[in-house]
Amino acid sequence: MTEVSAATSTTAVGPCTQRRTVLLALPGIVMLPGISSACGMSQVPGPASTVQQTTTVPATTISAAEIPVGTAKQFDAGGENVIVAQPTEGEFVAFSAVCTHQGGNVQVIEGLHLRCPLHGAEYDATDGRNTLAPAPRPLDAIAVTVEGDTLTLG
Repeated sequence: MTEVSAATSTTAVGPCTQRRTVLLALPGIVMLPGISSACGMSQVPGPASTVQQTTTVPATTISAAEIPVGTAKQFDAGGENVIVAQPTEGEFVAFSAVCTHQGGNVQVIEGLHLRCPLHGAEYDATDGRNTLAPAPRPLDAIAVTVEGDTLTLG
C-alpha cells in the first residue's frame, strides 16, 4: 500500500471547484454596488420634481408679428433653442425647447401643440405643461417682456 502525504497530494481543479468559488463570491459581488452607493449618502433621493422650473437665455429680441395668435414658433436665443407662443391676443409665453425627459429638441407640431421626436413626449405651448408621457414635468419657462411690437426673451 502506498501512502500519500498531504504535502505531495494535489487537488484537482475542475468545473465543480470553479463553480463553487464563483458561488461563494456571488453574495459579495451582488452586495458591493449597494454598499458602495450607500456610503456617503445622507438621505434617500426623492422622485424627480414635477413642478415647472424657470431658466434664462441670453437677451434676445423678436418681433411679436412673427407669432400669430394661437400659434407657437421656435427661435434661437443666443444658441439656446426656445419656443415662443401667443395663446391669446397680446399674451406671449416662452419655454426652453429642451424636453424634460431626455433633452431632445421639442418641436412645434401644429398651433400650440409641441412634441419631442425622441420618445413622443408632448407639451401644451400655452403653459408648457407636459400632456403626454414620458415627460416628467413641464418645459422650463423663460421670461418674456413685451414693449410695443417687440418681445425680449431672457
